Amino acid sequence: MVLRPCSSALFTGQQIYLDRLNHYFSIRNGNSIAPRRSSLIYGLGGMGKTQIALKFAEDSSSQYEYIFWVDATNEDTTCTSLKGISSFPEAKKADVGGTPKAVLYWIASLSKE
Repeated sequence: MVLRPCSSALFTGQQIYLDRLNHYFSIRNGNSIAPRRSSLIYGLGGMGKTQIALKFAEDSSSQYEYIFWVDATNEDTTCTSLKGISSFPEAKKADVGGTPKAVLYWIASLSKE
């Protein structure tokens, strides 16, 4: 399930960062299971961080069952994004509560299914 904005059609020139992300997220342990990984993209405003993340998510979406887009601009937008995830059909089926904490617990449980 993917719920995120689309990358810009004008996005170009950041292939080195996309390659690094692809390599980092494709690393497997000895029994071919990919461990849960996270990455932080940081830099000055307007440098293309969001577009890099969107393009990576777009390019690799077929490799993952879930990709969640959380707007972490501030506490309110983070809470709103997490509450929105609770309305996904899979979350509703799992009877996830509408609190950010409940959503985070549900996301953590996904790797155990």
